[in-house]
Amino acid sequence: MDIDNTSPAATPLDQSRLILDKKGRFMYLGDSANPSFLQSIRRLVRETQGPCPFVDDPLRPCMVEASPEGAPAWLDAGSDQNAAPTFTQDEAKHFASQYYLCTNGILDLFDKSVLLDQVPQAVGRSAVALPLAKPVVYLILAIGAQSSPKDLGEVAESCFNYGRYLAARYLMEDPSTLAVEAYLLITMYLLASSRRNAAFMHLGFAVRAAYALGLHLKPVSMRFTADEFRHRERIWKSLRSLDILSSAMLGRPPATKETRNTRSADDYSACSDLLSIMEDVLTNVYEQRQISAITLNRVASRQREWAAIFTRGLATDNVEPGDQIEGSSIPNIGLTHIKIVFHWTVMLLTRPFLSERVTAHARQAASGLQNASDSWTPAESSRVLAHACVNSAIRTLALLEPLIDAWDTPTRLPFSMSCVVHSALVIGLAHFGDMNQIFPLDKFMFTARSLLQRFSRDAIASRNCTIIQLLHEACQAYSEKRHAATMDIEGQLISSLFGQLHYTPPGNELVLNPSLQDYQTMETANATNDNISLIDKAFGSNDAADTSWDDVSPANEDDTKAASNTTQSIQPLSPSSTPATIPKADEDTSATVNMDSSNIFDGSNILGDADIVNLESQDDLVSLYALIDTSGGYLGLE
Repeated sequence: MDIDNTSPAATPLDQSRLILDKKGRFMYLGDSANPSFLQSIRRLVRETQGPCPFVDDPLRPCMVEASPEGAPAWLDAGSDQNAAPTFTQDEAKHFASQYYLCTNGILDLFDKSVLLDQVPQAVGRSAVALPLAKPVVYLILAIGAQSSPKDLGEVAESCFNYGRYLAARYLMEDPSTLAVEAYLLITMYLLASSRRNAAFMHLGFAVRAAYALGLHLKPVSMRFTADEFRHRERIWKSLRSLDILSSAMLGRPPATKETRNTRSADDYSACSDLLSIMEDVLTNVYEQRQISAITLNRVASRQREWAAIFTRGLATDNVEPGDQIEGSSIPNIGLTHIKIVFHWTVMLLTRPFLSERVTAHARQAASGLQNASDSWTPAESSRVLAHACVNSAIRTLALLEPLIDAWDTPTRLPFSMSCVVHSALVIGLAHFGDMNQIFPLDKFMFTARSLLQRFSRDAIASRNCTIIQLLHEACQAYSEKRHAATMDIEGQLISSLFGQLHYTPPGNELVLNPSLQDYQTMETANATNDNISLIDKAFGSNDAADTSWDDVSPANEDDTKAASNTTQSIQPLSPSSTPATIPKADEDTSATVNMDSSNIFDGSNILGDADIVNLESQDDLVSLYALIDTSGGYLGLE
């Protein structure tokens, strides 16, 4: 199926990332989605490094969806009176425990004690009426069986089909809290089954039912009894969690909007406050396609505040504070979920700065400059933001690394795996900025691959494992080229002193790099005096530069030849004049961010309120100098 790019209807899609689903239909994924980010990295690698298996992956236009063939199986789940799956109470208790493990920190619909007590009773033939209705019970069992360390896919699917049948038969006509709960559970199961589009649609049903009930307004819920009020608030918080995280995963606009003061000390919820921060990033950066000074200051300030007080809200969210579940050696997945979402938010906010810096550096390296051994040092302000993105990616993988060998943990963690992929893409991009001189990038690329392989029962994780492997190979090939260029330069210096033995067979000629004189000329050009900073010398003046998400064409071929043939002293390209690729669409996305390092500020105000980095067209941007040092270590959450 082709799109006519000349038609008016197709014009807005030029800035979108369209991807083919299993049936060949175009689906929209926005800028924050991993496939959009991946596409931007592929374009950068193709432009600067040329063809490779990572760039030419034949499956790159396709979206992984594990949708079943034919009519949905749940339609026939209720045709047989004995179709309900049966379990012993011990099996039901195990599945309820698995459900709690894999959803803790994301869904907060039920207390653990209620699950372990009522779910086993509900599956008994002599069970009486319980607060947990049958549709909810079987959906809980489905999620628990799905995430079990044992391969219980058929058991999980039978429970899901029956629970979904009951929900469709009894809960679709009229809004109710039970309907919202059931469709949240259906959404969670579908996400873990690698069926993201189906999950997105069922989440919409839950959102509309919640709005019809007034769950979005706290004053409305306060009119009910204390127990019902708490129940309604927990449903709304769980709905917000799935909505915001799914929006970040797929790059689609959130369906909910928070009306509460999530920073209030009364019943403070760390989850709700963090989701509000992520919503701020999604709506004011990725939807508006611009990064303003006000937004950056506000988000960073809130992140510092959240990191300082989030432990106070863990009890409200039913999350244990330790690294392991009390009384066992199982990692505390609920706390891990909360922490990785924090780092996810940091990465989303700072990713455009990383993309801009790496793209400028990669294009400079590909233009023929031979100072490969020199460490790349961008302007201090955006350097800190770029490093913040890589730092959060590494911390995310470090938090999830214990799951590699924890075989008694759930095997389906869709949001955690999405964060693993996002972190691996950030680290892969950082390779092309030579940031392996600062961060242990190779080590954590292997960590990401091991995590994805560990969870390869998930079709999306399995596919992403292959993608990250190809990206890692491209990164290693790039590093080998850089090291070879450095060795050639150093080899010429050494041979000028001691001579060189030529092992070239007779009749073949050894092609050498530029002469020693040229190399010394470049060294002289990079020298600085005591009164001029190295950054100003390397990148020129700090005047404000345009920042745009629009695509930028590769350098002119004649200009490239001229640059490679010149024997004069060569200055590094200025990132402030070089557009950069940032994740967004089928077309390259770019953002050029220029900083004024003379503007120093305290940690409570990162940028001046009047400054803006507009991703469509930017006029001004001031210094973000010493962000981490002045922020009280808000990026240091372990």
